[in-house]
Amino acid sequence: MFDDTLSLVFFVVFALITFLELLYYYILYARFAFKKPSKDPRESDEMPPVSVIMVVRDAAAVLLKTLPRLLNQHYPCFELVIVNDKSQDDTKLLLLEYQQQYDNIHIVNLDTAKTSVRGNKYAMSIGVRCAKYDNIVFTDAECAPSSVHWLEQMAGRFTDRTHIVLGYSTYLKRKNPFNRLLHFDTMFSAMQYFSLALAHSTYRGDHKNIGFTKELFYSQKGFAAHNHLVYGDEDIFISKAGKKCHTAITYSPDSHTVLQRPAQYSYWVHHKEGLLYTRKYNTFKNKFLLNVYSYINLLFYVSLVFAVLFTMHNVVAVSIVVSIAFLRILSMYLVLGFSAKRLNEKQIIPALLVYDLIFSILNPLYWISAHLHHQRFE
Repeated sequence: MFDDTLSLVFFVVFALITFLELLYYYILYARFAFKKPSKDPRESDEMPPVSVIMVVRDAAAVLLKTLPRLLNQHYPCFELVIVNDKSQDDTKLLLLEYQQQYDNIHIVNLDTAKTSVRGNKYAMSIGVRCAKYDNIVFTDAECAPSSVHWLEQMAGRFTDRTHIVLGYSTYLKRKNPFNRLLHFDTMFSAMQYFSLALAHSTYRGDHKNIGFTKELFYSQKGFAAHNHLVYGDEDIFISKAGKKCHTAITYSPDSHTVLQRPAQYSYWVHHKEGLLYTRKYNTFKNKFLLNVYSYINLLFYVSLVFAVLFTMHNVVAVSIVVSIAFLRILSMYLVLGFSAKRLNEKQIIPALLVYDLIFSILNPLYWISAHLHHQRFE
């Protein structure tokens, strides 16, 4: 079948890489893609009281959109803790106006606070300290809940055994290629951390839609272990805390939060590189699973090109290569397609192969950039 050793070697390498990627699809990522629908949260009279924490800075304009959606949640008992981190615009005045209208707003102003802690971790820690209730849900000033049932879907997952709840946060849908690219990246990232959580290897969540208990936060000494890093609140902390308790996921359209401004490329890249950099602080198992997938995803496309080039003179051999590639692409569309549909990201399904190819190249490049410019993150 194979006329020379080189063509056989490239075929074997291609087949092995494809096999490994299929293992990821059907053993790991299928846990989320084909998961049975989650049960509805408990009845409203059984919902635990919850503190929603949000850190804001110079966010007056966007808070006009997000605060009404947060404060009018259909939830029996909750408070909104807003940590105003040295805002220079009209944020403080706006918050005072809302506080006069709603008695469940707790405002914490950090006008003169000085700290060496990087990122939002200091402000987040102050929010936890000031929270009235043990169950805490974090969101972002620029994100609005997708429905009035958002808090039910998130806080309703807390139980005596479940101390971490992972939700999904996405972008406003816009008809441009960059927006579709962001939605694919966000969907794929969520598929990964949801799947690993279902495999009892919780490694991160999204700080714009995540919940954990105050007791768990203090048992892990908060963010103390990584206060020198810009990032870490949504991956290093969650990875370590996830070993101690059960993690629940919620992904129904009602449970999402949505960024209310157009995404900026610079912000997205900085955040993505920051998460790739802090991955090195994760457990060996999770680092291995995540990094190996990045390698084999790129190697699939590279090895496919070489396998076709070195077998194209042999009809039988090239037919086998194309068949294996088709199986892998079909599997990708099944697993990623079902995941996208589950997360209400159906608009990206037609071009999944294009996005997968693009990110097979971009992810290694961003990883290299993050480690070459690590001073931005530590």
